[in-house]
Amino acid sequence: MARKIFYNRRSRRRLAVATGMLASAAMLFSAGVYAGKTYPTVFSASTYLNSDAAPLTLAATEF
Repeated sequence: MARKIFYNRRSRRRLAVATGMLASAAMLFSAGVYAGKTYPTVFSASTYLNSDAAPLTLAATEF
């Protein structure tokens, strides 16, 4: 009887960890999709490669 209770407790812990990891992955993915849709030029390499403007650089005093 004690073994069955201990096994069920471990099983719930694994399920809770797996659920937390899946929830974290889903939130990270949705944040990435939101950022990609909101700021598409930031995540587009072609924007930087084909632009005629000078690249944006920071001076040492701006750090």
